This record gives sequence, C-alpha cells and structure tokens, in this order.
Amino acid sequence: MKKLEIATKIVSLGLTAAIALTACGNGSAGSGTESSSSDVQQTVAATAEDEALAAELLDRNVTPSDVVTPAVIEAAIVKLKDKYEFESLDTLKLGSGGWVYISDKNGWFNELLGDNNTTVAIVEGTVGNEVQLMERDELHLTNRMLYPYLLYKSQGGDLTAVELSEDPAPGIVTILVSKDSDYQSLEDLKGKTIASWKAGCQYVALIEQTIDLGWVEGTDWTYANVSNNDIKTALDAGEVDAISVHPFANINNEIITGNFREIANAKENGVYTNYGGASVTFSSTEFANSHVNILKAVLKLRQLVNAYIIQNPEETSKIIEGITRDPAANTAWYNDRSKETFYSASAPLSELIDDTDNYQNWLIENTEEFTEEGRVDKQSFFNTNFFN
Repeated sequence: MKKLEIATKIVSLGLTAAIALTACGNGSAGSGTESSSSDVQQTVAATAEDEALAAELLDRNVTPSDVVTPAVIEAAIVKLKDKYEFESLDTLKLGSGGWVYISDKNGWFNELLGDNNTTVAIVEGTVGNEVQLMERDELHLTNRMLYPYLLYKSQGGDLTAVELSEDPAPGIVTILVSKDSDYQSLEDLKGKTIASWKAGCQYVALIEQTIDLGWVEGTDWTYANVSNNDIKTALDAGEVDAISVHPFANINNEIITGNFREIANAKENGVYTNYGGASVTFSSTEFANSHVNILKAVLKLRQLVNAYIIQNPEETSKIIEGITRDPAANTAWYNDRSKETFYSASAPLSELIDDTDNYQNWLIENTEEFTEEGRVDKQSFFNTNFFN
C-alpha cells in the first residue's frame, strides 16, 4: 500500500486527534515537536540487595512483587551498559508518557545512553500520527493498545511490536452517566445514545458489552463517535446519555467529584480484559531491527520505571504534573486503574500470538474497521528479537 493511502485511511478514522496521557495513547496533546528536559538528580548508592535484584531483573520481566527503587534502577543501568553493545544513534525519539518523563527528569536516559553519545528527544502529540512520524524517522518508539496497533498494521503500516503488557482489569474502561440521570446500569441505556471515540479501545470494550446484551446498534441503542477532547463536554451538556472512556486524568475528576457516575466497566473475563486491552510498545520494523540492543536496554529501563511509578504514586505523579499540568492526584488515580498494563506480559510468545489472533478474529467479526481482506499475518504481530 502506498504511504499516501495509509495516511488517508488513518485520517479518515479521526486518529490524528491528540489526547492526554492514557492507556490507549501515551502522548500528551501537542504538535509532534520534539522536546527534552535534562533535570539530572544525584546518583543513589546501591546496596548489595539492590545490585542483586538489578542483576536478576535483567534476565526476567519486572513483576508487581519486585520493589523497584532509584538505586535498583541505577544499578540496572550500569549492568545494561555492560550487557549490550549499543548501535550508533544520534537521537532516540520517544513518544511522550509517564515513564519517559520520569526517566528524563531523573537523568536515567543520559546515564544509560550518554556514553554512546545518544540523546533522547521526547516527541509530543504522537497519538494517531505514529505511522507517519515513524515513516519520516521522527518517532522511534511509542505505546498504544492493541486495537490501534492492529488497525495500523491492517492498513499497511510497517510497524513491529517489541513489548506487550499484561491484561488490564475491567476498571480501565468505564461507562459514565451524569450524576442527575436515572440510569443505574448498562441495561438501563437500551434505546439511548452512548458516545465513545472510535479510534480508541474504549470503543471496543463498549461494543463487547452491547453484543453481550444482544443489542443491535442502530436498533437497540445509538452510537456516537466523539473524540476524547470533546466527550466530557458532550455528556455534561446532555448531548449523549452516556460515555465509554478510559478514566484518565482529564476525565476522572468528574468521577471523583461526583459529577459523573460509573455504571459499568469493561466486561469481566471478556475479550477485552483477556487480551484486547493489553498495551503494546512498537517501532518501525526497520528501526527495531537496526537498533536491537538500544531498544532492549530502553525497554528494560521502561519496565523498571513503570514499576517505580506504580509503587511511588505521589512522588511520580507530582513530577508528571509539573510537565503535563495534569493534577497529580488524577494521574495517580488513573495509573492505579491501569496498573496491570504497567507490567510486561509473562506468557510465552506462542500464547501471546494466539491470543492476539483471537482478538483480531473478534475485531473482524464485530467491527467495520477490520476486514478479512486486511487481516494481519499473526507471525508479524511481534518482533522475535524482543520476545523469548
């Protein structure tokens, strides 16, 4: 497929709308320009226990039971530099997000890559523009959920996944109604209008729920495609009866203050919570294959920093607030809702491939965005250089 055709199809779905830090897109609103702060903190002395854990975590995924401190991260950085011979690279361009901000603020990118003369640029406003940015070498690594990643690949995007998260809990998606409405459950919304953003995976979670209820769109309920930037206003103004969203920082304050009420979440033990809602880290195929060692080291740093974020919500959310202006309490609230996706999947690659292909089958059967003609070869889902 020609590049112009890819871009046209993506734009037609509204994927170029920029959103705040979310599980579906780790980009803050912006124009796609590069920026990088370098507020380097003092190195923390590592104990023997820190060194031992750092060494252990180089050879396995970080888990919620691992206590990750700055000392562990810095000990791991030293070991990563010994383990990998980094390829030549002037600038590594990373899509913005919590782990990127925290790593940059603490000087961990410089500690890891400075000796290689590689700097890190933080690219804002990447959500919906990933394929085009990667084609232009303006973005090297970013994170979304499986839905947009598979959609991009089905449209011809030359992308490759280098990491996949664990599956989310149902609370990562919420269906909200106004506090003054009479709706108490999803079933009460039969015959009503529910909004979501069709370019985000919260849309998929909503569709799964309505299918489970036996509802037919256009007959039993009305769907409204509203961007994440406008969806809160649509509910507040009474233009729709409910919204299906990720309760990220610019939404969850409405829940915390009681302005919106939660009446449902993603289906328990469903397609979405079993594999569809996993978060995927990806790159262009060319860049990933040409910079295996750099990316392996950066991905391990990402694992460690993600665990550190979850284990230190007040401190890390405050740092992020100083960058994104999202209130720290709201960022911490959403991170807790999505904490499972901060950890990398532990299942064997063969199982990840089969689960993802089952998700693709479901998408082809139940959404108009996916077709049999655009089916992605399941052997191309994940880059085997990065999965054991």
